Amino acid sequence: MTGSSVDDLVRVYGGDPTAAVPLAFDGAWPSQEDFGSVFNLQVLVEDAYVVAIEPNGWSGDLPEIARRASNGGLFVSAYWSMSGAYRITEARGGRVTAHFDPFAVGFPGGMGDLQPDWIEETPFDLDRPNASCLAAVEHRTGLVIEQDWLVRELPTYRIPDPDVLLKDVENARIP
Repeated sequence: MTGSSVDDLVRVYGGDPTAAVPLAFDGAWPSQEDFGSVFNLQVLVEDAYVVAIEPNGWSGDLPEIARRASNGGLFVSAYWSMSGAYRITEARGGRVTAHFDPFAVGFPGGMGDLQPDWIEETPFDLDRPNASCLAAVEHRTGLVIEQDWLVRELPTYRIPDPDVLLKDVENARIP
């Protein structure tokens, strides 16, 4: 995200900016008994970007979160799940400009997606889907994603289930 602060981002995700706990990625992953009910957001500042990492979360995939987070500039999100779902979301100035499954482009499964013009210049490799999604974020932002972000202790915030946070927002999942 550009154009906003860490506190702004944490608030967009529904967290309390004053309640950070330093954790590495593995420590922020919910325990087996909390899986699906505990959500954490890790945040770091890199150059002009505020970077959000969600161990086992999907808030950044939601168009309403993207709209809110992009009010001051650009927001780009890469999402993937253990079940094989993938999504790239981009918003600028409060408007979603992309929301698509990069591996369904040109197939019936991608027909309802908001596919941007730049999709053709970004190769997505089915043999390396996670890396492909991160490469798309790098392509759109110019930010180099570092592997050490996942081992470094980062400020970590408890956030609500995004579906609970946005339960009263009409069309929260519609770009």
